[in-house]
Amino acid sequence: MKVKNTALNKVLLIGALSLLTILFHYLYGMSGSAVLEAFHRRLCYIPIVLGGLWFGVYGGLATAAGISAAVVPFIYLHRSMGHDFVSGELVELLFYLVIGALTGVLSDAQKRQRKRNDELQEQLRASERLSTIGELFAYLMHEIKNPLGAIQGAADIVADTSVDPRRKLEFAGLLKSEINRLSRTLNSMLSYTRMKLNPGACTITAEINRLLQLLRPQAEKNNVRINLFFQEAPDIQADCDKLRQVFINLILNAIEAMPAGGKLDIAVRRKDSATVEIVFQDTGPGIRPEHINSLGKPLFTTKPAGTGLGLAISKRIVEEHKGKLLIESKPGEGTVCTVRLPCNV
Repeated sequence: MKVKNTALNKVLLIGALSLLTILFHYLYGMSGSAVLEAFHRRLCYIPIVLGGLWFGVYGGLATAAGISAAVVPFIYLHRSMGHDFVSGELVELLFYLVIGALTGVLSDAQKRQRKRNDELQEQLRASERLSTIGELFAYLMHEIKNPLGAIQGAADIVADTSVDPRRKLEFAGLLKSEINRLSRTLNSMLSYTRMKLNPGACTITAEINRLLQLLRPQAEKNNVRINLFFQEAPDIQADCDKLRQVFINLILNAIEAMPAGGKLDIAVRRKDSATVEIVFQDTGPGIRPEHINSLGKPLFTTKPAGTGLGLAISKRIVEEHKGKLLIESKPGEGTVCTVRLPCNV
């Protein structure tokens, strides 16, 4: 709907400008003023160029042909001005058509090039995903191998009738713990490799408020003060569940980065007419410069017990929404994570 409305607005603008230039042509085309005549002739090129830029060769030619057809009666009415006048006007109309076609051809070529670039970018992303899946598979095999050994040993002890029941209970707890660990690892892997969005109307500020009701106790436990700065931001079309996962990850990362306490500022604002951004700024120790470019890559983590998948999944979710996840940090000054999403409603 938004695309259709944008196209319609462009057509209306071209139509209004074309009508203006035609009226100017009839009112001042024979004014005798060199300045006015030069102005009204050049004025016609504005809607023609816009038609070619926005709608390609057919748009440029259609606009030029429409203006030319509207100007033909003017030439006919003033044919008594002589052969030079008629010839000059017809040459001007020919230039309208040439400029409209040329602008449209260049615009179409640019659009095709942009489409090819987008296709190449998508192929590159697909190649990177395949490479990442290979790394994840190797990681998964490693992560499964260790708990499987523990599970097998615990299962053998639980099944042994000669083992003391209290010891069996202890190993049953270990068995459950290792199974849960495997489950978490597999779920993380599936979350990264299976990224299917279910978009709907999403109110960012409402989602963050709900999350903070759940996460404030943990923030208070770490003596982290959370400040909200909400500006007017539109609802967007997005998968709220997936974005909630992103926000939880970024908030928890910030809280965990400040075990001795600190401050987390969360801001929601419009960056421009097409983008809304959500900013998470903490006062933690920051991230070393050599690690910044690796953040968001699967299996890279600065946490001793981390898997490196949380931020990777968050980045993937944001990118699937055609957005960006930006991370800036200075050691000793804190970290700023910015989620930028398109206002596509």
